[in-house]
Amino acid sequence: MTEYTKTAARADQSLRRKGGIVVLRQVVTGEYDPGLGTAPSTTTDYEGTGVKINYEAENIDGTLIQVGDQQLLLSPLQRNGLPMPKPTTADLVLFGGASYTVKAVETTAPVDVAVLHTLQLRGL
Repeated sequence: MTEYTKTAARADQSLRRKGGIVVLRQVVTGEYDPGLGTAPSTTTDYEGTGVKINYEAENIDGTLIQVGDQQLLLSPLQRNGLPMPKPTTADLVLFGGASYTVKAVETTAPVDVAVLHTLQLRGL
């Protein structure tokens, strides 16, 4: 186990103590199928742990960060202990009975080991 793998595990434990269950929903669209007249998509849910934080008023610029946007500190590990896939702006987040779009993602990953994902969420 590398030092950063241990750091990721510690981050996960801290978020489990202070946070709640989060579902990262990734939708992957396949190739266009002329027989279907559409491109089929596959939805995969990853259950993890996260903590939502409100943005400070001075960070809300009305353009990139809007009133109502929230930050999500997302564990680098799923609830089953496997690595959380890197979130993208094409994903959805389900948390506390609400759905959010992902507007921005910042992953802290020294030496290619994610230790924390910070997401900007906007409600649907």
